Amino acid sequence: MVKLDCTEQRIVGVLIEKQRTVPDTYPLSENALVDGCNQKSNRDPVTELVSFQIAGALMALQQKGVVGKVDGGGRVAKFRHKLDEVLPATANELAVLAELLLRGPQAAGALKLRVARMGYHAPPEQIEALLRQMAARMPSLVELLPLGPRERERRWRHLIGDGTELVASADASESAAPVAVSRAVETRMIETRMIETTALEQRVATLEQQVKKLQADFVRLSSPHMGD
Repeated sequence: MVKLDCTEQRIVGVLIEKQRTVPDTYPLSENALVDGCNQKSNRDPVTELVSFQIAGALMALQQKGVVGKVDGGGRVAKFRHKLDEVLPATANELAVLAELLLRGPQAAGALKLRVARMGYHAPPEQIEALLRQMAARMPSLVELLPLGPRERERRWRHLIGDGTELVASADASESAAPVAVSRAVETRMIETRMIETTALEQRVATLEQQVKKLQADFVRLSSPHMGD
């Protein structure tokens, strides 16, 4: 079965997505693929791929027979996916694969709304059944992952990657950890400062009361009728 690296996976996922969601703009040019691969929504992780990376991956995908160049007579070359021909896969299976390619492992419940934008409207139970059919194929297209920490549902991942996506996912998790720690430290510092500020405000209020009392005592003692 075809094996794609991280960049190739993102490109194929984008081609399937745009074919299903904005068919009027499909096939896609290289520049459109750069934008589609790096868009902020419906992507995990968010990437910053540049033109030469997309161009190199497109060459590799054409050699693997997963992407084809469209000869439309225009000056700008455009590309379409051929994943349904290589596997082959049904329209619903392509919708599921596209989401797994674009966002990584997901549970059937999470996939419900995401595949709906590609025209596959089904309850989580039906999506789960489709995923199990895809896993039972020879070779399997997906596999069910063990339940992870703090997860309520087991997630599915696609099996058309070459393993580099697992390394990228691990790197993303590790890079997120220091951010979480730094935010926790920052929160504790803010809380400490708030406590210190409140204590200082209370001390200032107490001193102001003492000053007012001293001023009143001074006025009383300075009064000319003090000795009467």
